[in-house]
Amino acid sequence: MSIDEKLKKFQDTCLEISENDKKNLQAELDTKAKSKIEKELSIFEQKLETKFEKEKIQLEKEYNKKIIHIEFNAKKQLLDEEAQEKQQLFKECVRKLEDYTSTEEYIHLLGQILENTMSYLENRSNITICLTNRDAQKVDFKNYGNIEIIEDAYIGGLILKNENMLIDNTFLTNLKEKLYGTKENNEN
Repeated sequence: MSIDEKLKKFQDTCLEISENDKKNLQAELDTKAKSKIEKELSIFEQKLETKFEKEKIQLEKEYNKKIIHIEFNAKKQLLDEEAQEKQQLFKECVRKLEDYTSTEEYIHLLGQILENTMSYLENRSNITICLTNRDAQKVDFKNYGNIEIIEDAYIGGLILKNENMLIDNTFLTNLKEKLYGTKENNEN
C-alpha cells in the first residue's frame, strides 16, 4: 500500500471517527438539551400549577365573600321588610285601638281589666291606678286607689301598682308584646 493510499485510508478513518464523534456528540447534546428542556418544562408546569391553585383559592374566597354578602343583604332586606310590615301593623292597630277607646264597650272592658289586674295583688292597700287622661275622665276608679295620669301614648288600659308590684296592662304594652315579643324588646 502506497503512502497516498495509507493517507487516504487514514483520512477516511479520521473522517469516520470524526463523523462518529460528531454523531455521538450530537446525540449527547440532544440528550442533554432534551433533559434540560424536560426539566425546565417540569419546573414551568409546577409554577403554572401553583399559580393556578393560588388563583383558584383566591377566586373561591372572593366567590364565598360575595355569596355571604348576598345572603347577608337578602336577610337584612327581609328583616327590614318585616320591620316595616310590623311598624305598619303597629300603626294600624294603634289607630283601631284609639277608635275602640271611644266606645261604650271599652268603658266596660276597662272595668274588667281593673278587676282582673287587682286579682293578682295580695296587698290591696296603697294601690295606684295609672290611666290616660282620656280614660280618667270617662271612669271613676277613685274608690279602688289613687289615680295617676299616664301619657296618652299608652292608648288605653291601665297600670296598677302598689309597694311590691307593678302590673302594666296597657294597650300599648300588650300590643308591643304581641308584635315584638317580651318587654325587653319593647324599645321600638
